[in-house]
Amino acid sequence: MKHVMNIRISLMILFSMLCIFSFAQEPKKKGSGEFWHRVSVGGSLGLQLGDVTGIVVSPDVKVRIVSQFYGGLGFTYQYIRYKDYYYDTKAADYVDFRSNAYGGRVFLRYYLRDLFDNFLGNIFAHAEYEYIDFVQPLSYDPAGSVIDPYNNKFSPKSEHLAINSLFVGAGYSQPLGGRAFLDLLVLFNLNDTYNSPYSNPVIRIGFGVGL
Repeated sequence: MKHVMNIRISLMILFSMLCIFSFAQEPKKKGSGEFWHRVSVGGSLGLQLGDVTGIVVSPDVKVRIVSQFYGGLGFTYQYIRYKDYYYDTKAADYVDFRSNAYGGRVFLRYYLRDLFDNFLGNIFAHAEYEYIDFVQPLSYDPAGSVIDPYNNKFSPKSEHLAINSLFVGAGYSQPLGGRAFLDLLVLFNLNDTYNSPYSNPVIRIGFGVGL
């Protein structure tokens, strides 16, 4: 199921900010400050309204492993509704597509700061694997009476689909002052399928803060 939410306008997740404040309030143990200085938190909130309604919540955390090489973890939740997406031949009426998708992702990122001491050092390479449990409102059935825009036939019965996405691409990190930064990423899903919730290229604009 192709969603058109490939552009995410991303904001700092509220509970990520609360995490930052909680860490700031707690006294750091001896030796722990160096580790937390290598951690940053952020995430994305996406919203689309109209005939296609979509909500994306995707917080993440990353840690500097060595030099300018980072690893991270994230959680993703998506809600999507397409108005009058299916046509039910028995009822002679249109049916909305409504779905929830949720899962997790891991990513690796390498900045060019060891190679450049100017703005070019803010460029980074990004690779990511994401697993999503996707709830499809109807099940595929060659004898079904519900037809999607691609002439695939379905029957009324929800089913869960496992979607594995592999993203590769690059981005630019713009410092905003202090330890805050703004990220712009352009990614391509190497496992782009009919049921994928993304359309290539996937563009993300994100905000994060280092601890």
